[in-house]
Amino acid sequence: MVPVLAVAFSGAIALSTSIGSPALAATSSTPGWLGSVGSLGSSADDSYAAVAQRISAVMAEQGIPGAQVVYSDRHSESAFDYGLSSVATGSPVTSDTVFEAASLTKVVASYVVLQLVDEGVLDLDRPLSDYFDYSRIAADPAAKRITGRMVLTHTSGLPNWATGPSSPEFETTPVSTIFEPGTQWSYSGEGFYYLQKTVEALTGTPFEQLVRERVFDRFGMEGSDLVTNPAFDTVTSVGHTADGTPKPVRNFPRANVAYTLRTTAADYNRFMRGALIGGEGLTPGTRDMMFTPAGSADHGGSDKEAIDHIEWGLGIGLQNNELGDAIWHWGDNGPYKAFFIAYPETGRSLVIMTNSENGLNAVDDVVREFFGPSTMYATRWIKEAE
Repeated sequence: MVPVLAVAFSGAIALSTSIGSPALAATSSTPGWLGSVGSLGSSADDSYAAVAQRISAVMAEQGIPGAQVVYSDRHSESAFDYGLSSVATGSPVTSDTVFEAASLTKVVASYVVLQLVDEGVLDLDRPLSDYFDYSRIAADPAAKRITGRMVLTHTSGLPNWATGPSSPEFETTPVSTIFEPGTQWSYSGEGFYYLQKTVEALTGTPFEQLVRERVFDRFGMEGSDLVTNPAFDTVTSVGHTADGTPKPVRNFPRANVAYTLRTTAADYNRFMRGALIGGEGLTPGTRDMMFTPAGSADHGGSDKEAIDHIEWGLGIGLQNNELGDAIWHWGDNGPYKAFFIAYPETGRSLVIMTNSENGLNAVDDVVREFFGPSTMYATRWIKEAE
């Protein structure tokens, strides 16, 4: 059922739903409507609220307990906070609610690595083994040919994970390549962790500190952590299974640049707008290199049309469709799903955080709400990548 609308005089929009349906609150720095082309207009607040209602309906239809959505362009920003942080407690999602960003962490890590490239600390085409003796790959000569560029473009040859990355045995479990490094595309969290360990050895600094200093502090990301911060306990969302069952909240005592970022959609939007679209902290050439296709992201799926429209840059997905060239990434930590997409040439962007295994099912409809009709090759590609 579509929520019943109540508009507060403060300019924020609160939606009260029928029994069993979560509420959605929406705020906008420039109240107005978001039409089929995603541009803010000057219509009354009730038109803006109608967009919030439609987002609420999409989330409810997909069985997603809670979500944050932030849309931005060069002139305005609109934020929507939907539903419940936990169905067990009934706590609402607010703009301060923290979600697991999952693999959106990799984009933050890639940005830090590229800063180090600009500073001459790391050469993307030099084998990481020249910098760091990684005991987990000691038995595999091929792994010693892996470069930073191969890691960022997912051509390292390492598997996604050799064992559970949160397990006690992770640090001592050997990992080997599954193909010759640099010869094909295969998504790899292990590659990013190898790069993390290399950077930590080169700089003498934990990656968590590098991210805090170079990303969180720079962009004012006060609701984000890479190692679990107990100060966020009261605002941390609970992940839910596909049937809505809440899962225990996980702690990340060890940073892993492949997946342990916890953040808000507003914080991630600050990073995306400043670092990716704005290029802050990178030389113009390095920022452009980040968005330059390094090759096909052919994961072997059957949807060849989607594969033909997806390539990989340095730590980030690239999509070409009717709207032009986009940068994007998805995150999947089981009961948390996340997604962002941005068009650097036009400055339009969208961040979605959810606390549900069903989260990615809402992406196409939410993207369409702000960008209008277009072919979402990225989500088609994701379906066969997992």
